[in-house]
Amino acid sequence: MNNLTQRKSPSMNSLIEMATHGHYPILENEWINTIIAKGKRLSESDKKKAQKILKRVSEHRSLERQKTVIFSMSEKERSLFIKAFMNLVEGRILDEKPHLH
Repeated sequence: MNNLTQRKSPSMNSLIEMATHGHYPILENEWINTIIAKGKRLSESDKKKAQKILKRVSEHRSLERQKTVIFSMSEKERSLFIKAFMNLVEGRILDEKPHLH
C-alpha cells in the first residue's frame, strides 16, 4: 500500500523504523491488538482518510505531540491511523527483507 506512504516525513520515518523493531512509542498495545484482531482491510475511501490522518500526525516532530494528536482522535480515526501505520511498517519490513515475500 505504497500510496499511503509518509516515508518522506522524518518523524513518520523514524516511527516506522522503531515499529519494525517492535517499539510503538505513540500507540497503546491494546489499540494495536484490537485493530489486528478485527483484521479488516482499508477501503479506498479509508485510505484517503488515513493519508490525511498520517499527515496530521507527522506534522508534529515530538513524540509527545504526536501522542497527544492520536489520543485526541475519535476511535474511528485512530483505527484508520493504526491500520495505515501498520501497513507502512509491514511494507518497510518487506522492503528490507525481500525473502519474507
